[in-house]
Amino acid sequence: MIITPATLADVDVIMAWRRERVAWLHDRGEDQWSIPLPRSAVAATVQAGQTWMVWEDADPLATVTLTAYVDVDSLWKPDRDPEALWYADDDPADALYAAKMMIPLRHSGAGLGGEMLDWAGGRAYDAGLTWLRLDAWTTNPRLHAYHVGQGFRHVRTIDSRVSGACFERPAQPYVGRLKTEIR
Repeated sequence: MIITPATLADVDVIMAWRRERVAWLHDRGEDQWSIPLPRSAVAATVQAGQTWMVWEDADPLATVTLTAYVDVDSLWKPDRDPEALWYADDDPADALYAAKMMIPLRHSGAGLGGEMLDWAGGRAYDAGLTWLRLDAWTTNPRLHAYHVGQGFRHVRTIDSRVSGACFERPAQPYVGRLKTEIR
């Protein structure tokens, strides 16, 4: 399996996966991702080189978006704004932030999510950063338990935000099966 930067040609695939997952979550009684994600927002992260795609041969398997501190000004504010996810005390510049991880249902359950998080933690480690961080949907305890099971610790939950459950784990070298390719 390889992981490559997403291209604009991948945006429609990502949006289809999102629609599939929203329906699946709704059927499970979850409100996660009930706020529509504009196609333009996905295209912007792709154009910025932040979104990655996992492939096996020509089959797309998954996606994840990684951002650095300079890209996530909306995630923290130094004055401890009650809407902020990360505070100045957290040293937000010392982390890589994973978001919008999606695996289509036909590929779920094979450990690919954990593999992508390990790969992202390796990217953070290679960049000299201490943490891999993410924020999860506030009202999805199954997702919170998943992240804890992946070695993340819960830092805080900002209840006023839909995706306000903050998690982090130390960055570490990646030794998994994803091979990074820049095309």
